[in-house]
Amino acid sequence: MASVINGDAAHSRAIETEREQAAKLMPMVQEVLAEAKVAFADIGLIVTTVGPGSFTGLRIGLSAARTLGLALNVPVQGVSTLEAVARSAVPESKSCLVVLESKRTDFYVQAFDGDKSPLGEAGCVEPDDLRALIAEHDYVLCGDGLERLGAEGRAIKLLDPEILARAGLALFLKSGGKADKPEPVYLRGADVSMSNKPQRTINNPPPQ
Repeated sequence: MASVINGDAAHSRAIETEREQAAKLMPMVQEVLAEAKVAFADIGLIVTTVGPGSFTGLRIGLSAARTLGLALNVPVQGVSTLEAVARSAVPESKSCLVVLESKRTDFYVQAFDGDKSPLGEAGCVEPDDLRALIAEHDYVLCGDGLERLGAEGRAIKLLDPEILARAGLALFLKSGGKADKPEPVYLRGADVSMSNKPQRTINNPPPQ
């Protein structure tokens, strides 16, 4: 997804894809810039999500944002994916619980108040514990994990690029115009397993 904010005007584009994200991202950025009649040299701030999310998706997005920031000599502001979903799905006056798909047994979860300020740390929560948490609070539920959980709410699948961009700008201005280097938010380690197949040692021939 990509969005260009120029004052009150916004030009945005988003697609849902699990493949070729890297190949599709920069052409999309160029298309949105052209549509907004904005040159790369006119960019003053770059905003990107920092997770939680897929390892591949986060690496692609952060790498592109950092590279552009370095090339253009402009700051890069990171925004939590959970906060971006909350702002995209729920009006400001409503507190909410964001439930994102982790593609494991648990979910990525975080609660926000009506101003979309966090009501605690983000975490990985198993379904039974999550249902108990929902029963204890009057939250508006949102996120792409609701279908698997079997809960009603706002099952947003794509972030609103404009809302993400404006959230990043608000955070940047709140910090006094200082953006720390955005780092990926991983709520757990990567899935890594050793192969059961016998490992073959490759012996390089001695130099002639």
